[in-house]
Amino acid sequence: MPIKKYRRLEDAPERWLAPWDHSIGARMRFVCEMATRLAGPRALPRGVRKYRSFEELLTDRERWEDERIARIRAERMHKLGSS
Repeated sequence: MPIKKYRRLEDAPERWLAPWDHSIGARMRFVCEMATRLAGPRALPRGVRKYRSFEELLTDRERWEDERIARIRAERMHKLGSS
């Protein structure tokens, strides 16, 4: 899809939905379902976490990213094996 630049907002084609438009719910559902399919059911761990340092945060983030990658790989290998 090409990117078009406009100098003013008035020059851009109107693409806004009215607040009462009934298609908003369906559009939001579509976006959420697509994000779930692409990223998996939980891309981020649940809850709020406190860290004593930035390094501790980075270590924890790396750990849950590695766990997520391992889970995705296992799911894909399972799908390949069952095909």
